[in-house]
Amino acid sequence: MFLNQHMIVSFHSKELGEVDEAWSEIIQHVHDRKIWSRGPSYCAYNVMDKLVDKYFPSVFMIEDELAELENQGSVESIEDLMNQVFDLRGRLLKLRRTIVPMRDLMYRVLNSQHVQSSNEHKVYFGDIYDHLLKLTDMVEADREMTADLRDSYISLNSNRMNAIMKTLTVITTIFMPLTLIAGIYGMNFTNMPELGWKYAYPAVLIIMFGLAVGMVMWFLRRGWFK
Repeated sequence: MFLNQHMIVSFHSKELGEVDEAWSEIIQHVHDRKIWSRGPSYCAYNVMDKLVDKYFPSVFMIEDELAELENQGSVESIEDLMNQVFDLRGRLLKLRRTIVPMRDLMYRVLNSQHVQSSNEHKVYFGDIYDHLLKLTDMVEADREMTADLRDSYISLNSNRMNAIMKTLTVITTIFMPLTLIAGIYGMNFTNMPELGWKYAYPAVLIIMFGLAVGMVMWFLRRGWFK
């Protein structure tokens, strides 16, 4: 956008609806001398104000998706939730890369001595700057929320993995002595007195069952199943 005291020139690679909307509003007041006396700066304000306002629906949409994502935390899988969180963070990053430079540019416009007409319309451009500040705060707040959600999902996933590993460890520990006994009596050496005993098989089964029950009871007392 090029601006001086007599004209305003905008350049864009494709049709821009905000420029058309600003032009339509000014044409509607073609006979209003008060509007036309404000000069090109007022036209620039109209275009920039409409450009900035178009970002609010996108930010509001992301906030709604974040709120919905929090409610679905106990329904969807961790992998799906993490994918949605990273998708939202990517969209917020794109918004931030656009909004922050616009905010900095508007700050320079407000405090630059080269744009003489900005002193007459400081209130207008200050309004745009306030909107950009609000957008920046909203984007940063949403990014912090996605970071919190990401950390919460990672912690939840770690807790689930720990619970699974603990369960598998308990099961493996219970079967270790049973496997040892089965391995010893599965060697079938000739000089093994227990192999010729009439009640050897049921005795070994009872001992193995007793070991398993005893270890389960011990783990319960230790709170390993909580």
